[in-house]
Amino acid sequence: MQTRVADQPAYILRRREWRDTSLILDLLTREHGCVSLLAKGARRARRQARYEPFVALSVGWSGRTDLKTLTGIEGETLAVDASNFLPLLYINELISALLPWHEANAAIFDAYGTLLERAQAPIGARELRSFELGLVRELGYFPDISRDAGSGARIDSAASYRYELGAGFVACEAAAADAVSGQTVLDWLDERYDQTSVRRLAKAVLRATIDCNLHGKTLKSREVYAQIARRK
Repeated sequence: MQTRVADQPAYILRRREWRDTSLILDLLTREHGCVSLLAKGARRARRQARYEPFVALSVGWSGRTDLKTLTGIEGETLAVDASNFLPLLYINELISALLPWHEANAAIFDAYGTLLERAQAPIGARELRSFELGLVRELGYFPDISRDAGSGARIDSAASYRYELGAGFVACEAAAADAVSGQTVLDWLDERYDQTSVRRLAKAVLRATIDCNLHGKTLKSREVYAQIARRK
């Protein structure tokens, strides 16, 4: 069946060269989720900036196969600081890997747009963990961490807990391996990422959650992060 779409808000997650003059664009769209489009002659276009990441786009496409053909593209380049390119490329990879293709998710689309709009300022641990948490929650991959997964009681600031993947925090002895204080969990719920203990907990739990749902896929941007860290 022939598909025709016009004036669809979108962002480029990834671009690949195709033959001599064209590109394949992986897009996050508001009403159609992640889609791949063939942009014929894009590498010869005068306005190349439209085919780069971090541009707020309005696109159209048509076609009968899974790989549709781009029929229109207009864009507004956003003021993204160059220091944010790597963390944003990580977010792009994460969305591509976790979001089911062709399934719309307006909440994730809007959260990504908000992240780009604020990307003149540095994107650090607070922004990354906040986006990751919102993403896995929206996709149903993250449990309620405001309560003990075993008893159902609210997290107690004076108690100790360990995280069970897919279930949540469970009360444990303070001396147990990987035990964290209830106060740290509550601070995470309040997004107090200025605290080292919260950043460490959020990174560890979200990394485990994401890796579990990547099903063996690897993220190239993580490798780049690791290489940079080793050089410091």
